[in-house]
Amino acid sequence: MNRKRTSLELYQTHRASLLSYAARLSGDKTLAEDIVQDVWLLFSRQRIETIAAPLNYLRTMVRNLVITRVRRQRVEGTTGTDFETATAEMADDQVSPEEDVASREAMKRIVDAIAAMQDRRQRQAIHMYHFEGMKLREIAVHLDLSLTRVHNLIEDGMAVCDRVRKEGQ
Repeated sequence: MNRKRTSLELYQTHRASLLSYAARLSGDKTLAEDIVQDVWLLFSRQRIETIAAPLNYLRTMVRNLVITRVRRQRVEGTTGTDFETATAEMADDQVSPEEDVASREAMKRIVDAIAAMQDRRQRQAIHMYHFEGMKLREIAVHLDLSLTRVHNLIEDGMAVCDRVRKEGQ
């Protein structure tokens, strides 16, 4: 507990000078605030008694984080831009409505193909493996088949599903 108090006291005592140092290096007061906060989060986990010159250590951490952030901004090309401008051309992970409909239709065709399979055990094996998440060994025990037979049933059934999926494209 004493170590935490000592590191906190050191940080609080020198916070203003660390902010000034970070702002001078980065040229951005907001970035300096973020960096000094990150330094505290990292520094608070350190064992201060093992550090020979804690203030120099803090200043080095500030300098390294400024360099890292400035390099990242340069690489990303986001220096001096607001959030909306920086993210306007980034691709989002949203699927378009057309892609969503196409995926649902493809899934329906595949589910119908599985339901239409002649071999009941093949339908069951595919369902247990892909929809219930069972392992091949569990399916083999449940269906009273060999592991190789279960694997072949699923592999053959997936070949049919793959053909159905490709036909719909």
